[in-house]
This record gives sequence, structure tokens and C-alpha cells, in this order.
Amino acid sequence: MIKIIGIDHVAFNVRDLNKSLEFYTKVIGLKITEREPSKPGIEYFLDCGPSLLGVIQAKDLESNHLFANEGLGANHFSFRVHSNDFGPMIEQLEKHQTKIEFAKKTTQILVAVFL
Repeated sequence: MIKIIGIDHVAFNVRDLNKSLEFYTKVIGLKITEREPSKPGIEYFLDCGPSLLGVIQAKDLESNHLFANEGLGANHFSFRVHSNDFGPMIEQLEKHQTKIEFAKKTTQILVAVFL
């Protein structure tokens, strides 16, 4: 069985990115992280203990959204697993016909997003 270490990050769409960023930094006290690159005007990742909180600008109805599937992938969470469990986790999910929209293996942690 694959051991889940924890949640790497939770990300979600917001109506007003600047207002949300101001709320999470000034009211809640979170800081923009240096662990994950932010994309100003599109998304920011904030330090929240060992996990990250991602705030992503919701779809602009006047133009195409930057995320595929009309922004569906913007609302997600990501598991953290040991590096040697990444491949077996992908295999386990595929074995159970889980559609994987995106999976990412990094040098320090492993994350996979399943939609």
C-alpha cells in the first residue's frame, strides 16, 4: 500500500485574485511562498505550515481561461508521497482506471493531482 505523507497543497479558484491575496496575507497572515513559483495575475501559492494554499484567478468570461477544461483543474488538492512511491502510486491509480489529468514528480517531494 502506498503511504500518503500528507497534503502538499490545496488550490482553488477565486473571483478576485488581488482581494483574495490581500485577505490571506493581511488578515490571515500567510506569506507568499518561495517553494513554488507564483504567476502574478494568475495564481499565488501561500505557505500554510508544511502545505501550500493556492489561490487562482477564476475564469474571465470574456476570454479563454488559462487552465484546460474551463478551469476545472484549478480546483484540486495534491498528495505528498515518498519519491520511491510515486511510480507505484501512478500504477495503482491506472490499475483502477483513474483518469490522471496531471502528475508531477519533483526532486524533493512528489505530488500528483487527480481529477
